[in-house]
Amino acid sequence: MTSDRSVRLLTERLVLRPTVPADIERAVEIRSNHDVARNLVWATIPPDVEKMTNWFTGHAEEWHQGSAYRLAVTLDSRLIGICDVFDVAEGQGEIGYWLGQASWGCGFGLEAAERLVRFAVEDVGLISLRAGCADDNTASAAILTRLGFTRLEDVQIFSRSRREEIVRRRFLLTV
Repeated sequence: MTSDRSVRLLTERLVLRPTVPADIERAVEIRSNHDVARNLVWATIPPDVEKMTNWFTGHAEEWHQGSAYRLAVTLDSRLIGICDVFDVAEGQGEIGYWLGQASWGCGFGLEAAERLVRFAVEDVGLISLRAGCADDNTASAAILTRLGFTRLEDVQIFSRSRREEIVRRRFLLTV
């Protein structure tokens, strides 16, 4: 699938669109919240602005290569989070998502993740999706379960954001 900045994935309340460099400032603002960042194993607290900028800069090329699809989650045209399909290869990929804390508890995570999975299957053509979350991130685990993901295993990994070993739950969805 070629990169197309006009892609718009619609839900009842949200628009998911390819990220653009202009999203960096708001994404850094969201990720600066400790409670958001602690759920992302690769994140640093505070966020490394240079690394996030480099990450965003590579999104269009990843999309063009078909290796990852990074999407801004927007509500009323305001960025409230990021969701993505990444590590795409051989009909498989992994999904991830993070939202600003002000958007928690409103159903936006489920709404965005549901549309992301549909995009991964219908538009990208994936037949298997992986996902993971910290064992204490019950909201994310509930979203994955509602989407039909099966819990595979729990593994110990190092969380950069927490600066300690955590238990990560791994999930799988086969379509």
